[in-house]
Amino acid sequence: MTPIRLFLGLCLATILAVAPVAAADKSVTPEDKPVPSKPNAKPGSKAALDEEAAATTPYQKVREVFSGDMTVAGEKVAFPQDNPSVKALVITMEPGEVTGWHQHQAPLFAYVLEGEITVTYEEVGKKVYRQGEAILEAMDVTHRGKNTGEGQAQILTVFLLGDGGKATVPEEAPGADKAKVE
Repeated sequence: MTPIRLFLGLCLATILAVAPVAAADKSVTPEDKPVPSKPNAKPGSKAALDEEAAATTPYQKVREVFSGDMTVAGEKVAFPQDNPSVKALVITMEPGEVTGWHQHQAPLFAYVLEGEITVTYEEVGKKVYRQGEAILEAMDVTHRGKNTGEGQAQILTVFLLGDGGKATVPEEAPGADKAKVE
C-alpha cells in the first residue's frame, strides 16, 4: 500500500469515526432518478462478495459516509499519477457568504460538518448539501457555493493533488448572469 493510500485510509477512517449519520446526496442523475446505493451487488454475486470483503476493516465501529467514483457532475474520478499529495482544509462560511466561481483540477471529497450550503453548477443546476452529507465534488464544471443556512457552515475538504492540478482555479461566471450574484 502506498503512503498516500494509507494516509487517505486513515483520513477517511477518522471521518467515519466522528461523523454524524446521514446519507450522501445522490440525486444528480439523468431524469432525476436516485442512484442505487449498490448497483452491482446482487446477493451472492461476485460484486456482492467483493463489496463485503472490501468492507472488512480492522476497526470495531465503522459507518460509511460516502462511496463512489463519479463526481456530482458525472465526471469519472482519476487519481493523480505524478507527485501525488493530499491537502485537507476546513472551510468556514458565514450565513449568506458566496464563493467566487471556480473549478477544481483535482479530485475533491467534501463533508459538511455544520450548516447548509447550496452549490450552483454550470449546466447541471443547484444542489443543497446539509450537515452530515458527503460530496465528490465536480472538477471540470464551473460552480460556486453559498451558505444558505441560518448559521455558519463548515466543510471538510480533502483534495487529492498531483499531475500539476490545482485545488481551486478561479473562473468567470457562466452564461449571461456574469454580473449577477444570487
